[in-house]
Amino acid sequence: MAQTKFDKQVEESAESVAFGIGRFLAGRPLRGERKTDATFWHSGTRVLPKAESRVSRSSYRAGWQRLTFRISGLAATGAGGYWALWENQDATFATVHDVWENPDPAIATLEAGGIGLASATAVGGIAYGLLTRKRREFMREWIRPLHEALAVPLDMSELTDPRRYLHVPCNFSDDDAEIRIDVPTHMRFNEDLVADLIVKKLALENVSFTWRRAGKDTHVIVKKRQAPPKKLGLSDPGVREILAKMPESAPLIGLGAGKKKVSVDLDADSPHVLISAGTGGGKSTILRCITCQFIHNGAYAYVLDFKRISHTWARGVPGVTYCRDIAEIHAVLIELAQEGRRRIRLAEQLDDDVLDKEP
Repeated sequence: MAQTKFDKQVEESAESVAFGIGRFLAGRPLRGERKTDATFWHSGTRVLPKAESRVSRSSYRAGWQRLTFRISGLAATGAGGYWALWENQDATFATVHDVWENPDPAIATLEAGGIGLASATAVGGIAYGLLTRKRREFMREWIRPLHEALAVPLDMSELTDPRRYLHVPCNFSDDDAEIRIDVPTHMRFNEDLVADLIVKKLALENVSFTWRRAGKDTHVIVKKRQAPPKKLGLSDPGVREILAKMPESAPLIGLGAGKKKVSVDLDADSPHVLISAGTGGGKSTILRCITCQFIHNGAYAYVLDFKRISHTWARGVPGVTYCRDIAEIHAVLIELAQEGRRRIRLAEQLDDDVLDKEP
């Protein structure tokens, strides 16, 4: 017998119900349209290219999360309704009878309750708006523009919720702030271009990028580089301890980023140091710092101060010959030249002695 139109509608409805139950139990969207890359076990981070309409927050949830919410909601609703009917069945039937006989008080109660509910909803909405105002302004001013700039280079849909992959704290400009941006697992985007866009859109300076491209958890961490201290003194915490541990041949010149020691080993690297900088660049300060450390370790220093104002600290210091006149400087240079030739002769003699002793 031919199937009637009614039978076809019944079958289509039953099939739709079956598919709906299957989607419900599988934690999939009830409409069947998958808009994000979320799976049953993992939350989504970006919108699929085929998505065309607005993407809700629930679309980013993992399937097990959606299933948990659905079952919990059904269980709570069923349990609450069953308890209310079981505990108050007599009162419920009496109340229904009274309302049927005299509906005016019930209508007045509903009107008052509706006004109260509307007032509570309005107050809650205002409070929520005030509490989230700064966050919404932050999204509008920084996160949305960054998402619009990165969507094309990262090959992702503009419908993607930027909060799913742009983890930018509100204090991202602070020295200890950390920015994390989840990037696609494919290798088709240009790291330099993405880094340049991040720096420009967030107005960052002096930052470092740490890329993780292996495995599934692909992301980039953006941090500010620790700037070296603007000024370093003996009274600063830990400076004296650092000076005490420095080798005699490697005086401390300063501290770089992350308290990294800046030094030149005159025995291992080079016996000469050239300091070049403009006026006010700190040449005299660096020379004074190096000289004082050598003197502290028992060395003898010659200071030639033709300008007479650069190294006045050296006047009268034990172990220092301070020269400021042309005649004094000339005499000291001759003396140093003679000392240099004497050391060269000693080195030659030592070398000859070593050669004579070899078999």
